[in-house]
Amino acid sequence: MSAVRLLQLNAKAYTSLVIHRSALMNQPFKHSRSYSTKTSPPPPPPPSPSKDKNAKGKVFLNRISRAFTFSLSTVIVIGASGVALLVVYLILSELFLPSGDTKTFNKAVKLVEKNEQARALMKLTSGERIRAYGESVSGKWVRNRPVQSVRMRDQDGVDRLVMKFHVESDACMHGTVSLEQIDQSFWSSEFAYIALDVPKKNRIYIIEPKFQAKNYVPKITRQSGFLGLKWGPKKD
Repeated sequence: MSAVRLLQLNAKAYTSLVIHRSALMNQPFKHSRSYSTKTSPPPPPPPSPSKDKNAKGKVFLNRISRAFTFSLSTVIVIGASGVALLVVYLILSELFLPSGDTKTFNKAVKLVEKNEQARALMKLTSGERIRAYGESVSGKWVRNRPVQSVRMRDQDGVDRLVMKFHVESDACMHGTVSLEQIDQSFWSSEFAYIALDVPKKNRIYIIEPKFQAKNYVPKITRQSGFLGLKWGPKKD
């Protein structure tokens, strides 16, 4: 009986060993790794500021430099803005104000074109436009010529504009228009007279003079004078 009992115990022990080994083989293999951690040393303290004897002076000079730069920039901006506003004002006054030279020139040319005596004197055909330009220059093909004009203020404080320009037709007729404009206010003006002179022809008035008229209307002569005109009363 003891031998049989011993065999049974050995068989059970062997069976449990096989089962345990089989269970171990079916489980996944696990392993662990160990890491070594090392703390980095703290950063070094910032260097202590060096004592500069001129530190306050440098700060003061820096402030002065900034203030000067800001002031200079402000002056430049204000100056540029002022120049821009002046240019805009001159352009607008020249093109749109009644007293502007360009506006006056265009109005005078239209009045000459509409005048029947002027059209007959210049031999303008029906629907023909008159050509108007300033003083003659060397190039005969140049048409953008400056118009002579001068502004003045008389003893009564009235602003006046004196202008002279040339007109031409397709019939090769040439004439000179002289005019004077009185500025009644900043927004209104009127012509004192507009005269047309054609060589070897009598002067005609597009607008008759409104003051003792013809004794004080400038006459175009070959003599030197203001705007090529001779001023003053006629000599008998």
